[in-house]
Amino acid sequence: MFVNDRLAPGLVEIGLPPHDVYYTAYGRVPQIMVVLEIPDPSVLQQAMKSSQWGTLKRELLQYIEDYQEKVVKANDDSGYF
Repeated sequence: MFVNDRLAPGLVEIGLPPHDVYYTAYGRVPQIMVVLEIPDPSVLQQAMKSSQWGTLKRELLQYIEDYQEKVVKANDDSGYF
């Protein structure tokens, strides 16, 4: 599976290790959601500008539709998701 074999290791390589990965088998919600916990928004911005992220995202988009990215500040000020 792409998420386990390529996406998760690729995120680790660019400094964005996954915190959680959720798979939903039923209902009208996102089927797969990857949660990253990033303590510093500049780390996220730098990683998302990298060529490695561009490559991962292009590969990911071959398998999915209705792709969305969302950055949310954690409630306890420990970082960003």
